[in-house]
Amino acid sequence: MRNERPLAVFAVLQQFKPDVYPKVDDEATIVLTYPNTQVVIQASWNWPIDRKDIEIYGTAGYVKAPNATDLIWRISEREQEQSAKLTPQGSLTLAPFYHFAAAMRGDVIVTPDHLSSLENNLMTTEILDAARESARTGKSVSLK
Repeated sequence: MRNERPLAVFAVLQQFKPDVYPKVDDEATIVLTYPNTQVVIQASWNWPIDRKDIEIYGTAGYVKAPNATDLIWRISEREQEQSAKLTPQGSLTLAPFYHFAAAMRGDVIVTPDHLSSLENNLMTTEILDAARESARTGKSVSLK
């Protein structure tokens, strides 16, 4: 969303496994409302399997990553669904450190809309704080 601030945040948090996760909610649904779109985030430690997936729907098509190595997309109703295998770049546990070192060397320029930028991380923190407040009050939190 290029660091676009959502208009509002609504969240529901639940705890399904207090014996496993006694100090935290293990299920969250967060709805971010933007002027022209809506984002639904479903986060959970309650799933029976390890999930790392995403689905993005646009005005004419979609892209899905059901796991770390598969990508599926369809760009219009007239087109057929396509897919590709992705190759993980480097060690998943070391990748953030390689990226940090590259940024420090100047090999990577961290722009304000980059996932690792200060601006992006401050926006993420603001959204998560609003989600906690929404879950506490049961009301949508405005971020205008």
